[in-house]
Amino acid sequence: MPGRSFRIARIAGIPVGVSPWWIVIVALFTWVLGDSYFPEVVKGISPAASYALGLASVLLLFLSILAHEFGHAIVARRHGIEIEEIDLWLLGGVSRMRGEAHEPGDELRYALAGPAITALVAACFGAAALLLPASTPPVLSALVEYQAYVNGAILVLNLLPAFPLDGGRVLRALLWRRSGQMRPATETAASVGRGFGYVMIALGALEFLAGAPLGLWLALIGFFIVMAAGQQAMGAQVEAALSGVHARELMSAPVVSIPARSSLAQAASEYFVPYRYAAFPVVDESGRAIGLASVDRLASHAPRGRAGEQALGDLADRDPQLIVTTEEDVARLLERPAFARVGRAVVVDDAGRPVGLISITDVQRALRAYRLGGDGAGRGAGALAG
Repeated sequence: MPGRSFRIARIAGIPVGVSPWWIVIVALFTWVLGDSYFPEVVKGISPAASYALGLASVLLLFLSILAHEFGHAIVARRHGIEIEEIDLWLLGGVSRMRGEAHEPGDELRYALAGPAITALVAACFGAAALLLPASTPPVLSALVEYQAYVNGAILVLNLLPAFPLDGGRVLRALLWRRSGQMRPATETAASVGRGFGYVMIALGALEFLAGAPLGLWLALIGFFIVMAAGQQAMGAQVEAALSGVHARELMSAPVVSIPARSSLAQAASEYFVPYRYAAFPVVDESGRAIGLASVDRLASHAPRGRAGEQALGDLADRDPQLIVTTEEDVARLLERPAFARVGRAVVVDDAGRPVGLISITDVQRALRAYRLGGDGAGRGAGALAG
């Protein structure tokens, strides 16, 4: 799965990020196309022109992938799913969404939106390749023909029923519509996806052993599908276990809070060292939670020099997503990017005062307890609350 990325743009209100791996892939494909593909297609092309054509081809391809992801994102957003970011990374692109489709029809429309854009792009380049006059420079013809070919190949690959590829999501939507239950549909689609992934790994390995280096790329895609399908299946199990479970049921309580006006030195000597907790809620003068102070956060954000005199309120993580009510649904909490980043959140009462902390560890304990009783559908809150 994609790792951390850095943002390069905001389009239609959606941030666009680029993974460091994307830069590596751009360089690799530019070299492959410039070194072997375009010298074969465009006779007599100079090395500099060939590599420039390779770079242009790769950048155009990723623009097509970006358009594909925006197809997903815009349709998903129209159906109430918040889009956190679109990332370009090692294997193309991914839309980071907060939440899942609520109806199989929504899932189907979302899954087909991206391939529809890719089909349109491939068709446009294909039509252009056919309509270009004979006097067109060979460099331009080669560029257009390559885009038609590669977008067509991506379309075919994406429509394989290998969850979580788009074809796999279509399969899940159809299974969901037939059974009326999302979790079994997800697990079945994930099993099919893993099967496709293992086949791709085997074929890629055979191609590589037969002397085709690009077989490694096919094997890598297969490995991604196997891993991602497993994560999706696990996510469905977590959703079934924790949907309807409230933060108050899993939180660690009581909780010790640190006044925001406390200096970093005071916080260390009076709270972190004596209590040996990794994190504390930070409260204002009225006792309301304003943020979370963790050892990791303070170690990375405390300024050098006179750091001990810095007020804790200025150093705490004040992301509002890290403050939740006692009635917060834990399954929804796990979808919050801030919670995934920090691994814990402050639980507050109706007045905003901290009453507990909920962490990934608390959630993992609950999941282990849930699995002890089996993972039958519908257990969720009852199995964990009891």
